[in-house]
Order: sequence, then structure tokens, then C-alpha cells
Amino acid sequence: RPTSGSTGALARPPRPPSSFGGYPSGSTSALRPATGGGYPGEAGGGLTDKSPRRAKVSSASPHRSTRRSGSSKTLDDGTPRRRKSSASPSPAGSPKSPSSTASRGASSRRRDPDEWDAQADAVLAKLRELAANKDLRRANADAVVDLCARLWDLVVGVQAGRGSRPQHYAAKLLREIMGLMDLKDMREAKVLFKLSRSALALLRTEGSTQGFPTSGVQQAYLNIAQGLFKYSQKGEHDQDFLAESLLEPLLETLESDAPECMSNDLRVYIVGVLKNVTNDEASQARLAERGAVTALFRLFAADQLTGSSKEAQLLIQATAALRNFADKQHEQFLAEERISALCRVMSLFPVHVELLTNISRILAKLTLHASACDAFARSASHLKQIARTLSANADSAPLALRLAFVLGNLTERSDRLRVAFAFDCEGTALVPQVLGKYWQKDRQLARLEAGTADSAIKEIEEVLVKLVRLLANVAISATAGSTLASSSAIVDPLLDMLGAKRINDSEELVLNVVAAVTNLLFYDVPSNLLFQEDNKQLLCRLFRPLLLESYNVEALVETARALGNLSRHKDARSCMANLRVDEILVILLDHDDRDLVYYVCGALVNLAADPECTARLMSQTPAATKLGKLLVDAPPD
Repeated sequence: RPTSGSTGALARPPRPPSSFGGYPSGSTSALRPATGGGYPGEAGGGLTDKSPRRAKVSSASPHRSTRRSGSSKTLDDGTPRRRKSSASPSPAGSPKSPSSTASRGASSRRRDPDEWDAQADAVLAKLRELAANKDLRRANADAVVDLCARLWDLVVGVQAGRGSRPQHYAAKLLREIMGLMDLKDMREAKVLFKLSRSALALLRTEGSTQGFPTSGVQQAYLNIAQGLFKYSQKGEHDQDFLAESLLEPLLETLESDAPECMSNDLRVYIVGVLKNVTNDEASQARLAERGAVTALFRLFAADQLTGSSKEAQLLIQATAALRNFADKQHEQFLAEERISALCRVMSLFPVHVELLTNISRILAKLTLHASACDAFARSASHLKQIARTLSANADSAPLALRLAFVLGNLTERSDRLRVAFAFDCEGTALVPQVLGKYWQKDRQLARLEAGTADSAIKEIEEVLVKLVRLLANVAISATAGSTLASSSAIVDPLLDMLGAKRINDSEELVLNVVAAVTNLLFYDVPSNLLFQEDNKQLLCRLFRPLLLESYNVEALVETARALGNLSRHKDARSCMANLRVDEILVILLDHDDRDLVYYVCGALVNLAADPECTARLMSQTPAATKLGKLLVDAPPD
């Protein structure tokens, strides 16, 4: 399933096993072990979570009809039905005495348990018949579904204390249901969903598991979760999970502290189901309302985590599920203890790229919201942990991309975070290091034969886009900006990118590079390497084609801003005149975009302050006429 706002490999839960265990039909002393439990993985290994997940379902599958098929008559179980009471009045002259009425009421109450028991026994007999006869199951598929639906009525009755021995019938029903789930031809979706709903309810019913060991009950839960996980991978079943009310019992099982629900394997599969179904908005809303975010964060409890690989498997699924909630339910993530929990997991698993990538996806969604950035600003420790994770995993492009995006979001909104990242987190050293690494990779791939490394080049360039954006945001801070401008590890790659990349091929990267250069040019100090004579002339030559060839208004605006800062220097103004950049700026005064015209005027102000440039503007361009027209056309406000 896709995710919004980020790219890269997406998580998937473990593949379902080839078969599901269940309650044995014989001895009640123990439960048969599952034939396919544990973590199925890549080539027998653990969870790898490398392959793309299924595409998000664009429309919900229709609810199945609840009308029972006529073919169910073939499996008519002969269950006695309670006689409908008559609504007709008593014969005249035969009034009922109070004692007679009470006697009949007591008799009716005595008959009710017997009738319910008879109904339950008839359904149990039919379940055994189905379990024993494969041909009968095949010939009456609709009737099987109908019978599975009727099971739920019995389960409700057991939970309400109907019948003479509800606990006895709870155990018998659970045994037969798990036995059916063990049959390969009973794993069709609509059958498995109905059986799973009944089984989960019975497992929580008093007396249903009496006499069975905890390990056996635990295995029963695991078999149900494995079967449901298989179908949760297919988007067309998202609505079935809602229709059969399976989300709530799964969430209750995850929240339970009962020994039989504490298995790490069971939790992996349950959270895997929740991860898959929450790509559906209706399922996500239902689970959010039921407290799913809180339940998932309980798995991050500090006293439970030691940094083991088995914990990582569960946390991979939990963080992938939380990612689905992080956008629309972002307010639920902003409590200090929850942000701290995410950062604590990053510190416990410092090089577990798959888990860290999931957390980075959560943070990427959260930091799109101003309130989340405010929450991060409350403590510099979170920012330090993100920076440490980026430094330790700089070679992982998907992770580096997302962490740079998160840091870019945070530094975009807060000057305090800009300074904290630049100095407390050693960002002035970290950004040049990672930027140089990925620019070097880009140049190495560019030298390969055309078409042989297009996807790799695209991935590397996406990382560069986020790193340069982070650099541009940090450079807004005066203290950090002047430091960055004096670093050749920053300036040289930026100038190289501006010369090697073209706006038509790498639009976002070129725009970010120009924005970063503009911000760095703001600091007119002797240490600023961009104001070295050679670099000023180079910038004038690099900016000229952007003004001439660009169809992109944003590129024109950024270039005009950069020229406004650069034109404060006399040698830069002379270079602009020699390259006829001043003429291009005058032409742009006719542009419809008012922001562009504003920044063009800023550059022209600096040019007009130079007598030599003024003479040229007046003799070679209609600058005065166009500026006068701008004043005439200026709106009153």
C-alpha cells in the first residue's frame, strides 16, 4: 500500500503460512500445534519488509448480502423452533387465574434452556457432519456460509448465559469452529471471516478454554490471526473486516494482558492486520476511535524493550501501522511521551534500517503540521536523535531522504531549531558530509552509459533535493548561515550542481540550489566564499540561462532574488552588464507575476546605484519607461 508524502520501499508483514492449525477434534488436554506458525520470511529468514505493499483500494468492496441462500435447505438441521405465541384473546368465560399464569411462565422458562440446548446440539451436529464430509461442503457452499452466520447467534446466546450449560457449549462450539478453520477448503474469505469472529468471541468467553493449556489457547489465537492476515493483504477485503466487526476483537486481543495474548508472534500478525486495513479510511477512522494509536504505543513501553531482534520484528509492524495514522490523527502523536518513545526506539535500534525508515515515515507525516514542529521544539533531544540517526545511516538513501525531509520541515518553521541543529547537533558538519557523499555518488552514476542507472540516479537526486532544502532552511539563521557560507564543503557542491544540472531535467534540485545560494549570498562577510571574485563571475554566467530559458516562474523569482544579493558588489554588476543580464531584467519588468517584478526591481536598484550601469540602462534599455508604467499600473493598496 502506498503511503503519502514519501517514497521508498514500504513495509509488509510476514507472509502467511501455508496452513493454519486449530483445535484438534479429539483430546481436550492440549491443542494441536500450528503447522505454519512463526514468522514466515524471505528464504526462511525473518521479516524483511522490502517489497512494495498492495495499492490502496480506490473503492470499497460491496457488503455481502445477509439474505440466506435458498440452497441452505439441503443442510436443514431440523432444529426445533419455538412455537410462536398466539395473539388471540382467551375464549370468553375462561379467565386465566394468576396461579395458572405463573405456572405456565415457569414452565416456559424451564423449556427455554432445553430448546436452546436442542438448537445448539443440532448446529454442532451439522458442524461435525460438515467437518467429516468434504463433498458435502463442496456441494453446499452457500449453505456453509449460512451455517457459519448462524453460529454467531449461538455465540451471542452463550455470552448471554442462554441454555442449561453455557460454558459447556462455549467449549464445544470453539472446538468445532477451530476444527473447521483447520480444513483447507474452509479458508474462503467469507467463511473464514465469520468463523474468526465467532472464535475470537468464544476465546474471551468464560469457560470456553477450561482444561486447555495456555500454549494451546495461544496457538488458537495465532491461527486466527494468521488466517486474517492473509486476507488483510488484499484491499478488496477491507470492508469485510468492518462488516464482520473483526477490528474491535483484534484490538482487544492486542491490548489484553492475559498470558495467552502476550505472544510476540501473535502480536506481529495482529499488528500486521491492523497495518494493512488502516490503509482504508473507514477502517482507520474506526480503529482510531477505538484507541488503536494508544494500543500501538503501548508496545513501545520503555520497561518492555531491550533492543532485541525479536522486538524489532514487532516494532516494524507497529511503526508501519502508526504511519497510517500519523496524518489524520497526528494530534494523538504529539504528547511528549509518544515523541520520546519514537526517539527512544531510534536509539535502541541505531542501525536497524527497516525499523528506522518506518519511524522516519511517521516523523515525515507529523512534521508537515505546525503543531508537531512546535512539539519537537520543546526539547532539543529529539532533534539530536534524528541527527545521530542520519549520521549513522547516511549510506541508506531511503532513510537519509526521509530524515533530511524531517529536519527540513523542522528548520523551516523554527529559528531555534535551526540554531540547535546547526550547533547542538553539529549540523554544520553533518550536512556538508552527507551532501558531498551523495553528490559524489551522483557524479559517478552520471558517468555510466545513458539509461543504465536511471533509477539509481533518480533516488540519489531525491536525497540531494532534501539535503539542499535543509541547507537552505538552516542558512536562514544568521549565525548558522555565515558559518555555512564559509565552508568549501558547502559552496563547491552547490556551484557544481548549478553547473551540471538543468532546470528541465532536475527542476526541484535546481530550484533548491538557487534558493540555498540566495540565502548564503545574504551574508556579505569576508569569509563568504560565494563572494570570491571567480565565484561571483561564475554565478553570473550560471544565472543567465535560468533567466533566458526558464519557463518556470519560481525559477525566475529565485534567480532574481539571488541577483539582487549578488549585485551589491561592483565587480558582479560589471559582469552582469557584460553578459547583458541587465537587459534581461528590464524585459522581465513586463511579467505578470508581481513577486518576480518585485525582486527584479531589487536587482535594478543595485545596478542603478552604479553610474556606469545607470548610463547603460538609460541608453540601451527602456528601463525608465517600464518603471514609470509600473507606477501608473500599481494598485492603490
